[in-house]
Amino acid sequence: MCGFPLSGDLVLGAATEEDHRSAAAELAAAAHAWDLDAARRALSEPAEQAEIAGLLRLAPTGAPRPAGDPEPVGDPDSFRAPHPAGSPGPVAAGAPAVAAEPQALAGLLHRLTTGELSEVLFVEFGTRRAAVVRAYADAAGLPRTRPHAETPWTDLVPRLAPARALRRFQLAGGIGTVEPVDRTAFDQAVRDWLRTVVPGAYEATDPRATALVLLRGGTGWTLLDRAAAVLRDVCPARTESSPAPAPGPGTVSATTARVRRLLRGAPLREPHTLLLARTGTATGGHVPVELAHHVLFEAGTRLAPGETRTVSVTVHSGPPAPAPPAGTAAPCDTVTVVLPLLAGRYGPAEHRPPLLGLPRAELPVRGSAHLSFVLHGPGEIEVRADGARIRAEAPQGAGPDLAALLARMPRRLRRPRPVELICAVEMSGTDRAEIAERVGFTGDLIRAAERHGRAGGGLRVAVIGYYDHAPRNEHQPDRKVIRSVRPGPPGRALRHLREMTSEVQPRRTLTSSLEDALKAAARMTADRRDEPVGQVLLVVGDRPPAPYAQEGLVPGCPLAVDWREQLRTLRLRGVRVGVRAEPFAPPVAPGTPGGERLRRYLSGTWHDLLGTDRLLLRPGTDSAERAALALTAGPSHATDGIPLAFAAPPFAPGRSDPPRS
Repeated sequence: MCGFPLSGDLVLGAATEEDHRSAAAELAAAAHAWDLDAARRALSEPAEQAEIAGLLRLAPTGAPRPAGDPEPVGDPDSFRAPHPAGSPGPVAAGAPAVAAEPQALAGLLHRLTTGELSEVLFVEFGTRRAAVVRAYADAAGLPRTRPHAETPWTDLVPRLAPARALRRFQLAGGIGTVEPVDRTAFDQAVRDWLRTVVPGAYEATDPRATALVLLRGGTGWTLLDRAAAVLRDVCPARTESSPAPAPGPGTVSATTARVRRLLRGAPLREPHTLLLARTGTATGGHVPVELAHHVLFEAGTRLAPGETRTVSVTVHSGPPAPAPPAGTAAPCDTVTVVLPLLAGRYGPAEHRPPLLGLPRAELPVRGSAHLSFVLHGPGEIEVRADGARIRAEAPQGAGPDLAALLARMPRRLRRPRPVELICAVEMSGTDRAEIAERVGFTGDLIRAAERHGRAGGGLRVAVIGYYDHAPRNEHQPDRKVIRSVRPGPPGRALRHLREMTSEVQPRRTLTSSLEDALKAAARMTADRRDEPVGQVLLVVGDRPPAPYAQEGLVPGCPLAVDWREQLRTLRLRGVRVGVRAEPFAPPVAPGTPGGERLRRYLSGTWHDLLGTDRLLLRPGTDSAERAALALTAGPSHATDGIPLAFAAPPFAPGRSDPPRS
């Protein structure tokens, strides 16, 4: 039996006018607090403050404010002020979350890469649109994405305002002074949209063919939370991501970027490898070349959110680039190689793994570089260089044809021949610093050539220092103008170079004793070798040789040495001749008797010395390193070009003192 008291404090009679005013004030204050809470979340930039402030339902003046609303009612900037801890407030869009994803999502990605699932549909309800992105795996198990559906909220729910700030305010739960969105109609619109864009997941006809993932946004957005609740209700067989700090815009591009971040946590179905070249056992004058794979990341590797893996690899360059056209100074001192990154191992035509990237690296000739390969996710590898320059990777889509690139790769390389380097250095001059520069360059050249020689077939070095002829009469003995050391170890040549003395002359003569140095070089190259040897002579000086007999104003060689005959002998023996000099051309006043003949002799001499080799090195322009490369490279062949880097030095280290008979 129910009873009602007929007397006491609880019976106060009908509500008074004051009671109605107080209840209305409390209700208005609560409505203002609700809108203010939604406004805090909806505000994305300062320009929207005034627009959103005009939408708020205001509390009556003088009414008590509910807890959590310390700001003055009606202040346009009130929702920008800090709010107490624990109360709702604006959430700035921060960096992507790196929290651990649910285990169910990790299992879903594993099933996708293994082919157990044909596709995964990722659904996101954003502040501008609702979007669906389709994820699938290619033949190598690499996750791929493509847009599936994208619908603006104004098309999905016409009651939502088209203005950006007002729409965000409504999605955040704000009601304000505009007509509110009917919640039941909103739920039905979302339900109908899901039935249209994800019918397979909606009806759950084949859960093994399609899976659904809800991309959760920030909490507290009333209508977005309702949309997520509708999806949970109509698609029970779904998986959810960890919540983001704030909801995204829901555009296909933004949703795709978020999906790709999630797909980076998928396991590698195939190992990610670097395709290199390597040489086999030499046969005769050639070494075979074959492909080699360096496994960077094993199959099954999986990254945690925000994690990367790094592997370092040392790669080596192959033979230098072909010799430059006639007239240029020296070849490039770097070699450009490609670094094919594959999902699997390159094999016959029926098994060609996907090409993940084709970056290019510039490596020092006959040198190496340490490269770091950073894994960001399946199929995403970044290359960083230590001592090499990395160029842009292959463009997306129609990139270079790796098969065509490898088809041009020779199957064998010529073994580099040992090199005999003869340096003829002019040790006389009017400036001691000028002579010291020539000696210093020659020393640097020998050391650089020794490094290249070890990577090639070996190196022997000879040094010839030549001095000016001294005026004499028939009763004076001949002056020794040549001081030399025969081909041998580079260290011995360097010691001899350091021990040679410089000779400073009071005046500069037109010619030097280069013809005597050419004769000494011809004698050095006359010996027979046990194996083919590449011989090269470099003249380090700036004055031409004296003629066999006086030619106009140019005095002849006191020892009657014909430099043209010596040069012809060297060339017949296959000796390459180079010159490192700024050709000497003394000024001759117009009309000077014999001046034109002098100019012709000087210019013709340099031209004949260079011959067809065209090895002209300029002081201050061509470094000793580049000069050593030009002199030790030897003749190039069409089969020398290897587009790949090598897993190890392509040739066994050469001896610095090859045998000779």
